[in-house]
Amino acid sequence: MGSFQSDLSELSQVVTLILSAVLAAHILVKKQEPVVCLSWILGVALFPLLTAIFYVSFGVNPFEQYAARKRASKHLASLKLARKSRDEIAATNRQLMTQMGYLGFDRTAMWASMLHGQHLQSGNDCRLHVNSTNAFRAIRGAIEQAKDYILIQFYQIQVDSVGIQFLDLLAAKAQTGVRVHVLFDALGSYGIDKRLIDDYRKKGLKMHRFLDVHPIKRRFQINWRNHRKLVICDGQVAFTGGFNIGKLYLEGDDPERPKWFDLIFQVNGPVIGNLTALFAEDWHFTTGRSLPADIIEGRHDSAKSPSDSKNLLQVVASGPSENNAPFYSTLINLFHEARARVWIMTPYFVPDKELLHAMRMAVVRGVNVKIIVPRHSNHPITDTCAHSYFSELHTYGIELLRYVPGVCHGKLIMADDDVVLAGSSNLDYRSFFLNFETDLFIRDRALTDEIAGILTGVAKHCVPLLPSDVTNRRLGRLLFRRIMRLFAPLM
Repeated sequence: MGSFQSDLSELSQVVTLILSAVLAAHILVKKQEPVVCLSWILGVALFPLLTAIFYVSFGVNPFEQYAARKRASKHLASLKLARKSRDEIAATNRQLMTQMGYLGFDRTAMWASMLHGQHLQSGNDCRLHVNSTNAFRAIRGAIEQAKDYILIQFYQIQVDSVGIQFLDLLAAKAQTGVRVHVLFDALGSYGIDKRLIDDYRKKGLKMHRFLDVHPIKRRFQINWRNHRKLVICDGQVAFTGGFNIGKLYLEGDDPERPKWFDLIFQVNGPVIGNLTALFAEDWHFTTGRSLPADIIEGRHDSAKSPSDSKNLLQVVASGPSENNAPFYSTLINLFHEARARVWIMTPYFVPDKELLHAMRMAVVRGVNVKIIVPRHSNHPITDTCAHSYFSELHTYGIELLRYVPGVCHGKLIMADDDVVLAGSSNLDYRSFFLNFETDLFIRDRALTDEIAGILTGVAKHCVPLLPSDVTNRRLGRLLFRRIMRLFAPLM
């Protein structure tokens, strides 16, 4: 019996060794980012069996197959938008920024434009809604006024009173003849089961999950999520930002000290055409079918904003099927060109080495870099990882403020006097490289002033990072945070 157990133990060790070697080889071949690769290799060395399970579940990305299909959807969904030449984009951007009186950030604007082959767009109106109650009121009004079609896309629609009321409102519009298309992320909206989908389909909603989580079809792959948030009504008005649908995302009883603080953008004008094209691409990728031709063909017929609008907008659409990590690379460019200030609000802060370096270089040039994060977000593990960067931020001279009343869930970067980069992206690896995200690059002096005032007001409910917060810390806590930081690329 003892000999049998010994043989079994030796066999187990051999199998574990072979598994570790195969897993390590696959990681080295497939993971190009050294930090990500090292994180997985460390897991293999320390916990081979557990890491193997996590790697198959989270790390094995059938990227080539999905990416090719996603890129093909741009064409198969009747979205063959002609890319403009570099010279044409540069000339148009320069002309528009000169007309509007916007100086600086030429390279950032050029980069954002070249990513999608379209120049900056004028003739838009961009408004900011602070907190979900205000945004939901505006969204409800737009939905109620819709006469032709409604396009909805969210990472999370919770199955609670707020989520059900929202779906009921859409169903009521569908029953009047309005075409309602709804996309939701399968993981983010895990509470929406097949029974609920079938029920709302019977009520007229064209409703689909994005990348359903399936242990066989998806190879346990749940990493590639659609984090976009979009509401588009009749091509006349659109909403985007960091919000989701559910009771969790309401600010609570005290509007002066909201437990959940969010920022949502409402846009009118031709930029809605780009947002519609983005939705149409995701719709085709999910369903294999194009949106109705009249919605696609009318995507540039959006209502025009007032003639005195001083907005210049560019949609920054990110995702693992896109080259050059659009949001991340635009953010890096923005830090390199900023001259006076870069203020940030993000619920989750897990930067990489290049972003930290860009922040540090900005501070060295005299740029005021300020970051507002929640003192405690709704993801404690991510908070622990974020804390491991605080000492570096303090050393670099970056001002870190932690929001006390609750979760500041707004996602935006404001630079100098007239630049805003905002939407659904967090400042973490997932938003940089894994999620499908929608952001807006905006040149707007009035909007920037408004946001600066809002952030200044939020700062009154924050506690600053003090020297004592990054020194004399308990060794156990410090080690735990450093260990969690090793897994930052996996978060």
